[in-house]
Amino acid sequence: MNKATSEKEPARREADRMIEAYLDRMCAKIKAKELHPELREEMRGHIEELIADREEEERSPQQAAAWALEQMGDADEVGSTLGRVHKPKFDWRLLLPIAVMAGLGLLALFSLSAAGEGAAQRFDFGLNQIFYYVLGAIALAIFVFADYRLLRKYAVQLYAVTAVLTVLFFSFRSVSMNGTQSWIIIGPLTLNWTLCMFILFLSTLPGLFERLRVKEAEWNGISNLLAIGAILLPVVLYVYFDLIAWLPLLAYGIAAFAMYARCGGSRLYLIAAPVAAIGWAGSLYLRSPVWRDRVGSVFAPQHQSPDNLYLNENMAAAIREGGWLGQGFGASGSSVVYPYNDAILPYLTYSFGWTAAALLIGSIVWLIALLLRSAKLISDKNGSLLVMGLSVFLAGQWVYGVGASFGWLPFTTLAMPFIGYGGTSTIVYCAVIGLILGIYRRKDTIPASGEKFAVKPSEEKKLLL
Repeated sequence: MNKATSEKEPARREADRMIEAYLDRMCAKIKAKELHPELREEMRGHIEELIADREEEERSPQQAAAWALEQMGDADEVGSTLGRVHKPKFDWRLLLPIAVMAGLGLLALFSLSAAGEGAAQRFDFGLNQIFYYVLGAIALAIFVFADYRLLRKYAVQLYAVTAVLTVLFFSFRSVSMNGTQSWIIIGPLTLNWTLCMFILFLSTLPGLFERLRVKEAEWNGISNLLAIGAILLPVVLYVYFDLIAWLPLLAYGIAAFAMYARCGGSRLYLIAAPVAAIGWAGSLYLRSPVWRDRVGSVFAPQHQSPDNLYLNENMAAAIREGGWLGQGFGASGSSVVYPYNDAILPYLTYSFGWTAAALLIGSIVWLIALLLRSAKLISDKNGSLLVMGLSVFLAGQWVYGVGASFGWLPFTTLAMPFIGYGGTSTIVYCAVIGLILGIYRRKDTIPASGEKFAVKPSEEKKLLL
């Protein structure tokens, strides 16, 4: 070390202390503590660039640092600005279409209760659903403030626990409701475990894919094979326990492979998955008279008996007779099969008209667009992947539900979240929305996975002036 360099060392140390003090003051104004290291690194880079320019003019390190910090602006003001940029943000817009959907669903349920026919003679669908919405709102609030990163941290454990519980529940605790074994009884609660298991498995997949590094793995490597196995295990459990509510399975499969594709998974499996699904559907069609009748009622109605066409004609008549304004509050639901749940859209159309149906469908489209937009805006890769998967899972049920209600797709056991009578399923769907809102809420307070933090261009310009 030469003499000139050794003489500058104390000056450089003093300049470093000035910079550290500045950054400490700046970070004190930023509540998102997890971003402090990233912000310090980014701002230090700006400061050092300014110092380098000044030192070329043969200024001392202290003078260059003092000038650079003056150019950056007051540390408290800079910290306050960054604090506003990187504070938790709640996406209230997601709740607006949900409120419209839930409101229209409640209107239909109260109308059924007013008609006083069938199951509505025994209890009030509308009041019961409000009770579940209250519980759902509590679940939503809990998951908004829960740390979703625990799903990534404990992905393997949660996946294993979900698999074990699924085997135990369907072996010893399942009950049949509306022709499906998807339900289990836990104390006073009757829970749709098929729905819960698919959501829980989906929630663990981003963490599993991250650990397996599927993007870097060979198609026949252990990582890709384990990833595909993790996706297919719920399907195997579904088939083994002969669960007939296949719509959640379809939504799960599309969501899981969409997540796998976004993680950079092997194209071979992405091509093989839909081919296998089509083959499976074809075998069901050939082996099951029920499926042949349901598919034929949509695509070849002229070859079907009146009994096979009853459901479709029943719903079509309800929609057709609804007109623009419907038959009014309290209209009879006897003309629609399962008007409180599976066929709530035809009943809503019959009672309140095509206008109400259009409002409901518009709200569904709006919500799906908002959900997918939220996934794109989240910089944390794990969080973005989770939001995308859950959004696709929900969207699949809405899209198929609308298509089946209008006779465009074969009718099956439908679950249209936030629309029909859902019971404990309503609480589960509210928890899912709460989780999505919680991930979005943290989108500007958590460093992007594997990416350098960057100040927004407009804010950066403002800070440097």
